Amino acid sequence: MYDVLLKGGEIIDPSQGIHQKGSVAIQDGKISLVEKGESRAEAHKVLDLRGKIIAPGLIDLHCHPAGGFSWLGVPPDEIGLDMGVTLLCDGGTAGAANFDAMRRLVVERAKTDILCFLNVASAGLIVLPEIWDEKCIDLEYSRQVVESNRDLIKGIKIRAVQALADGVGLKAIEMAKKLATDLKLPLMMHQGETRERVPNDKMDDFSRAAVSLLEKGDILSHYLTWEPGGLILKDGTVYPELEGARKRGVVLDSCHGLNHFSFTVVRHAIEKGLVPTVISTDMASVVLPAAQSLSVVMSKFLNLGLTVDQVIEMTTINPARALGEEDNRGSLKPGMPADITILEVLEGEYVFSDGNGRERMEGKSLLEPRAIFKGGRMMPAYSGYHIPPLFTQTGGVSPLHR
Repeated sequence: MYDVLLKGGEIIDPSQGIHQKGSVAIQDGKISLVEKGESRAEAHKVLDLRGKIIAPGLIDLHCHPAGGFSWLGVPPDEIGLDMGVTLLCDGGTAGAANFDAMRRLVVERAKTDILCFLNVASAGLIVLPEIWDEKCIDLEYSRQVVESNRDLIKGIKIRAVQALADGVGLKAIEMAKKLATDLKLPLMMHQGETRERVPNDKMDDFSRAAVSLLEKGDILSHYLTWEPGGLILKDGTVYPELEGARKRGVVLDSCHGLNHFSFTVVRHAIEKGLVPTVISTDMASVVLPAAQSLSVVMSKFLNLGLTVDQVIEMTTINPARALGEEDNRGSLKPGMPADITILEVLEGEYVFSDGNGRERMEGKSLLEPRAIFKGGRMMPAYSGYHIPPLFTQTGGVSPLHR
């Protein structure tokens, strides 16, 4: 007799190519059975999930679950287990000089699992800009911290922003890439500077050169940005370096954020076959009004034409592979930890925002988390969806909605 039987739901597990009505059994905190059709299995607890989706536990590859550690952080469990996400990946909030504090104050206290990308800037994102001189980068110190924290650190992070371009320049990207390569880890690179694009914008040139350094398995964050440094323009122009990166196997991370996402750019990308490898939120204190939760960001892509199977793949097995965690997460294979998200597609009238991309979109579907299982333990979950605030033409939330 199993501990729990999730019965009669729509099982969607892209890692196994499964989309079928059936049941999932949990025993001793692990997936024990995935069965098509009506199950005759017995369990101490049986849940009727007809009309619901049974999916692997959702993974947010890029966010900042660092509440209490950094000004941009948010409490991890509020954007994690509470919102149907079983694994959060911190996108470089900490660097070598303060990673131990991040580990002790945030990671070890959270109920939600957290993995991290170590910022190549020694102090991380505590003060911005984080790199204004080569002395802000200590490769040997970073290497030591990674080797001491291999259980948590799954990649290196750098932001290709204006201050970097005007200061250390491309050498900083090369330094970060060498560190990642030496450690056999992916490099996660932020692209885009939050300001209006100008004619012959030099940030575009810098970003094109930086993206050309990325290799298979590296992660390009904010590739759907409207900002200078973005490789898809609002008129539909796509710089060839982006297509080249995709062909090399660079992970394309949608990474929503407040300032780095545009519905117009997303539509161009989908039309040209540049769909995300991974959907993530870049959730931070300033991002909450726009992104709201991982399931809300997934819902935006659903209403932009992607399928439920695609958005689940982009938030389960794809991020698990990007982290090298596919043997432990992102799947409902028997023997895997019972990390499961129960979702429901709600039909109605919904309004979505792309933040300072300055567009709103009406949609008919919302992916609503109903429950989550973490190691077999069940907890309630929800999307946190609400009508998004208005965003001004100069950037930021309207004073009426702060």
